[in-house]
This record gives sequence, structure tokens and C-alpha cells, in this order.
Amino acid sequence: MVSVITDSSSNISQEEGLEKGVTVMPLTVVFGGEEYRDGVDLNCDAFYEKLVLRKDFPHTSQLTEQQIEEAVERALKQGDEALIMPISSALSASYERCVQVAQKYKNVYVYDTKCTTVMLKMLVYEACALKELPAEEIIKRLDEFRSKIKLYAVPNTLEYLSKGGRITKAQAGFGKILKIKPVITVDEEGKIALISKQFGMGKGIQYIAGLIDRKKIDFSKPVYLIYSMDETNCLALAKKTGGICTRKENICPVIGAHIGPCAAGICFAEK
Repeated sequence: MVSVITDSSSNISQEEGLEKGVTVMPLTVVFGGEEYRDGVDLNCDAFYEKLVLRKDFPHTSQLTEQQIEEAVERALKQGDEALIMPISSALSASYERCVQVAQKYKNVYVYDTKCTTVMLKMLVYEACALKELPAEEIIKRLDEFRSKIKLYAVPNTLEYLSKGGRITKAQAGFGKILKIKPVITVDEEGKIALISKQFGMGKGIQYIAGLIDRKKIDFSKPVYLIYSMDETNCLALAKKTGGICTRKENICPVIGAHIGPCAAGICFAEK
């Protein structure tokens, strides 16, 4: 049996991971000189409160070698093989660190998920459903499933993408003046990709709704609404998409630090 390991960018809480038999390694969120383990020392409510009230901008840090080794040791006590599924290698150096640690063990595999947040959650749960198979066979099936997962989101502000280095300050300033809302996705390489620029949140939400073809959605899998801090825009998206969503998730702190509050999005698998 394969034991699955992921990180907190997956939006899988420690409690949920325990219930599902998944080891969840917490990434770190830093405010000033204060460090918090995502989902352990800092939950979503406390994080977003700090995000909007504090002047110091948060940053995030990758997994430590010790964290990964401890997770692998626990996992190998629960299964014959361990499969580590961290945040996309294009978004964090955590993947490379997982690879370095895995090389010290037998029967430990690292899969580049090329995704994060609820996309990663869907991928992790797919691996859990296949855990009786050998790890190498699971990886082959994950490749196929990953290509079917789609995520579209619209941040309410460009400020956090700018501060996190995802876009320039000039772009953020120009976008603020014109009230431009970027529609983003996670592409096949696991990078954050801009797919459209819309004038206002309403237009951004309408654009996302227009991308969705109900006939292509695999409703045997969850269809997630995602939001950050405030559900208002998320609920507007729910109406525009005709109530197709089955679950709703507040974006975890380590991803929320780069997206900011009041974002809205959707994540699903195609047939």
C-alpha cells in the first residue's frame, strides 16, 4: 500500500488529512519576524484578519528537509511505499527539496503535481483512491487525471501578486486605476498564467462562467468554489455558473498571501 504525503497548499487541513490518511506538511507564513505553520499555528480566519489589518506584507517559505524526513518516516510506517505530492515545482523550491530527501530512502517517490490549492487536493484524493496500486502505476494515472483538472480564478486586487513578485508594481498600479481584474489559471507547466484582463470583478466572474461547459464536467468528482476571506464574489460566481458547485473552500493562508482577499474561483475535473 502507498502512503500519500502532501503540503498545506493543497487546502487539506491537518484534521482532514488525518481522516483521509494523508500526511500534510505545513508550509510557513511569515509576518515580520513572526513565523506561522499554515493550518497549524494559523488558520484561515486568523490569517486573513492579519492580512488586512497589518502593514507588513506576509511572505512564505518552502518546506524544510527535517519536515520532509519526518513525514517520510511516518508514511513508511503506514505503507510499503510513500508518494510525496508537493506544490508545483514552478511555484516553490519545495519540490526539489522533496526529491533530495527521497533519494535517501527506498520506495519513496516524488510527483511534480504542477498545481496547488484545491487542484492539488483533487489530485491527492485521486492518489488515495488508488493507494492499493504500486506508486509508479499511481503516478501514471495521476498524469492523466491532472490534465483534466481546471481552475479559473479572479483576484480582487493586483496588490498581492505585485508584492509577491508575480507582476510588476507598474502593472499593479495601472490595473488599480482602471479597475482591471486578471483572470488566472494554473497552466500545464504548473505556473500561474494570465488568461484575460477584465474591467471589474463582475466582468471577471462573467468571463469565468463563459469558460465552463457543463457537458464536459465530470460530476463524479467535486466541483469546488474557491474564495479568499469573503464569500461575496464567490457566491456571485456560483449564481453565474448555475449552481454546479458541490463544495466551497476558503483559500489557505500560504496561497492567500499571494492572492489577497475577496478572490473568487472555480475548480473541477473534465470527463
